[in-house]
Amino acid sequence: MRLMLVRHAESTGNAEMRLQGRADFPLSDTGRRQADALRRRLRAEVYQPTHVYSSPLRRTAETAAIAARGWPIPITHWDDLMEHDVGVLSGLTLEEAARKHPDLDLEAELARQFSGVEGAEPLEDRRRRAIRVVDTLLTRHGQGDSLFVVSHGGFIQHVVAVLMAAGRIWGFSTGNTALFDFSIDLDAWRAEETQLSAALFRIERFNDASHLEGLGI
Repeated sequence: MRLMLVRHAESTGNAEMRLQGRADFPLSDTGRRQADALRRRLRAEVYQPTHVYSSPLRRTAETAAIAARGWPIPITHWDDLMEHDVGVLSGLTLEEAARKHPDLDLEAELARQFSGVEGAEPLEDRRRRAIRVVDTLLTRHGQGDSLFVVSHGGFIQHVVAVLMAAGRIWGFSTGNTALFDFSIDLDAWRAEETQLSAALFRIERFNDASHLEGLGI
C-alpha cells in the first residue's frame, strides 16, 4: 500500500497568522497557486491514487479538489482528519488572544498546543483519533491501494507518530502542500516477526514541498 499524507495549501488564516484549529478559513490566492503546483507535480510523476480522503474544512477540501482535478475518483470528506480544536482561541491571532483572554498563559499554552484552553481537544483525544485514522485506512484498504489523504499540520504530526509506532509526538514545522509518502506492506504490518524489517516499511518522502521552490509562493 502507498499512503500519501498532505498538508493543505495556505489559507487566509495562515496568511494572517491566525490560530485556526477548526475555524473554517478558505484558501488564499497564494494557497490556490500552491495547490495547483502540487497538482502539476503529481501529474508529472504520473501519480494516480485509488482513493482520496480529505478533512471537510474549507482549506483542506479546496486543496484536495484542486489536486484531484482529472482523477476519476470521488473525494471522501472525513471528520476524523480535521485539525485539533483550539477552543475559544479559534480564529484569533496571538495578539487578539492576549487581549480577549488576558487570564491565559499563552506561552504555556503554546508549549502544550493549546490543549488547556477552554473547548480545545485534549492531547489524548488527538492521539486516539490518529490511531483510529491509521487503523481505519489500513484495515479498509488492500495491498495494491494508493491513498491520497489531505489533512492539517498539527494533526499530521499525530498520524505520523502512530504510523512510526512512536510513543511520543515529535514536533516539526509542516510546509503548505508538503508530502509525507509511506510505502507499507500490509501483510507484514501486524506480524511481530517482520516489524523490524526496513525493507517492508519505507518513508519515501517526508515534509516535501519542493514543488513550491522557485515559484515565489
